[in-house]
Amino acid sequence: MLEVGDLVRVRGYDWIDLRFGIVVKIQDLTHRETNTEYTVVTAVIEEKEYTFSENDFELISKAERKEID
Repeated sequence: MLEVGDLVRVRGYDWIDLRFGIVVKIQDLTHRETNTEYTVVTAVIEEKEYTFSENDFELISKAERKEID
């Protein structure tokens, strides 16, 4: 499961799939007509935000997370 701060790559889109980005937002959405639930991920890639289905992203590296006491 992706988390904010992870390094990702978009797959399946020839015009963007060779670039890397950082996840900045994750949202769970529900399609009103079908009640289908899905997750979308927004990543910043080369200073632009792109939002795709969670399945369209490939995890490259998890963000290092530090616990604060």
